Amino acid sequence: MELSLLTLNLHCYQQHPRTCPFDTMHQHEREVWIIAEAIAQQGIDVICLQEVGEYHHDPITQPYGLSPSNMANRIKNRLNEWGLYYHSHQDWSHIGFYRWREGTAILSRYPMQHTYAAYVSASQRKDDYMSRNITVSCIDVPWFGLLHVANVHLNWAHHGFFDEYARVRQLIESRLYFGVRGDLIVGDFNAPAGEAAYQHIVGNAEYVDQFYELYPERFFEPSFAGQIDGWRNSPPKRIDYIFKRNQPTIKIKSMRVIFNQQFYPLVSDHYGYLARFDLW
Repeated sequence: MELSLLTLNLHCYQQHPRTCPFDTMHQHEREVWIIAEAIAQQGIDVICLQEVGEYHHDPITQPYGLSPSNMANRIKNRLNEWGLYYHSHQDWSHIGFYRWREGTAILSRYPMQHTYAAYVSASQRKDDYMSRNITVSCIDVPWFGLLHVANVHLNWAHHGFFDEYARVRQLIESRLYFGVRGDLIVGDFNAPAGEAAYQHIVGNAEYVDQFYELYPERFFEPSFAGQIDGWRNSPPKRIDYIFKRNQPTIKIKSMRVIFNQQFYPLVSDHYGYLARFDLW
């Protein structure tokens, strides 16, 4: 069986920043449409989004993420209009760019079990942009079973990455007794390929960088262009990943860079990755 997965950092409504938040959201209708169209055309099963923006003056919904200003919810609603229905799980970390609740979201064509969100950063303050809240879920894939997905947006190596990654691993290990048959850690790690934080993830071969597994000659190919927030005065680097636990039940089949102007237009300051897996 094949399963497809997309990861993308949405840039928290910063593609068209405006003084008026409602004008900003209107301008981002372009991005909502392009992302939803790609999901529909490519038949993507699981979508992991980071820097999901939601207007901070909107009421917080229960469950979180149902606000009409929430960008992941807008994408989901557009897909619904086309007859494509996705389950969702979201939570937020902090106020980003002074006006947006910024968080992570998982969308799935298949039912989601044991959904959970947790802070992995030392700070859990909503007014601290260094706070990091991640979302995790078990995707109940037909004919396969539970695929555990951790959707993360971690800090830089000098701002807590190593402790945060340790908490991510502890959280995952505490959930494997659910009967998980596959395990992915996905998202924006702020860990450049080849540097210490990256080596910390792959060094013991427990988790495998799926892009590198397919394209070792493209190891340093960046996942963003130019200079972006958090990487000013730095050349572009590869900091977005799909890591798979080293087990035989799931195998990478293909992986494409998406939303890079060649394969769908730019929608963020990051490119996305679209991976297809064989599940056994």
